Amino acid sequence: MGRTNTKGMEKVSIIIPAYNKDELTVRTVKSVLDQSYPNIEIIVVDDGSTDRTKELLSVFGNRIRYIYKQNGGACGARNLGIRESSGQYVGFLDCDDLYMEKKVEQGIGFLREHPQYGYVHTDAYFIDRQDNIVGQYRNNKAKRFQGWISQRLILGNFVCNSTVLVRRFCLEKAGFFDEEIFTPADWDMWMRLAEIQKAGYIDQPLTKYRVTDNYILNKLTLAKKEEEYVVEKFFRRNSRWRGPLQKKAESNLHLRFAQCYLLKDNSQALKKEFCECLKCSPFNLMALAMLLYYVINKSGLKSDLRERVLRYEEGPFKNN
Repeated sequence: MGRTNTKGMEKVSIIIPAYNKDELTVRTVKSVLDQSYPNIEIIVVDDGSTDRTKELLSVFGNRIRYIYKQNGGACGARNLGIRESSGQYVGFLDCDDLYMEKKVEQGIGFLREHPQYGYVHTDAYFIDRQDNIVGQYRNNKAKRFQGWISQRLILGNFVCNSTVLVRRFCLEKAGFFDEEIFTPADWDMWMRLAEIQKAGYIDQPLTKYRVTDNYILNKLTLAKKEEEYVVEKFFRRNSRWRGPLQKKAESNLHLRFAQCYLLKDNSQALKKEFCECLKCSPFNLMALAMLLYYVINKSGLKSDLRERVLRYEEGPFKNN
């Protein structure tokens, strides 16, 4: 990358928060070094790893910036990376995910062609521990909803993590990742960015998203508390939208956790969340459709949810 003439090309900073995934982090870094776009700054923020992350990354020398910090969570690592970065554009890549070769090039191309957009996200492939493609993230909402998407995004996150490329000035306006939360921190950030400028979408898988650890299903109580916090934050910032939109957002939140409790075979919690869902929005069509499906074919519903929510095997929710 260093021998390529980058004169006149905007710098892109790719921030990789790393924690105890040494060999996978090496693969992640290689996928960024292999990008077709040459002017990239790679910043790996090691969030207190106790494995061989530092040792294995030393092979890259000055082609990357390696920063070590005490363990404090992925959001803290991303925020440190933002402060240390210098690119006009910033991307966030989890330490076990991979970029396709033209990921940055196509993202930069989109934002150049659409100056009114503050960030762009894409589809992604799902990969397993051996980098085999096992599925694809496709979201019809992402295809339908571009531009000012915050009122759609509050109803449920459809921006796939590790696919976003954002203009620096938008990040500076939106502020840092919220270090008080973990599971929905990316959702919170995408909404804050979407309130500042339009969001774009490339209907093409340009990232490989690794699905291994199931974090949210193992910590449902905490995950729900964090999502409720994010929803409340949104409506504190946007009080003019309180009312039907807030009720629908809260209803969808309860529905998501009802689905999770169904997968966990916790019928008591499932019933509670589903009742709360309909209490917030009695005519939530997704909830009514789920209820009908549950009555007709409970096992079929669980099978479909397992594919949609878990994506593959243990799920896409990653804990670092």
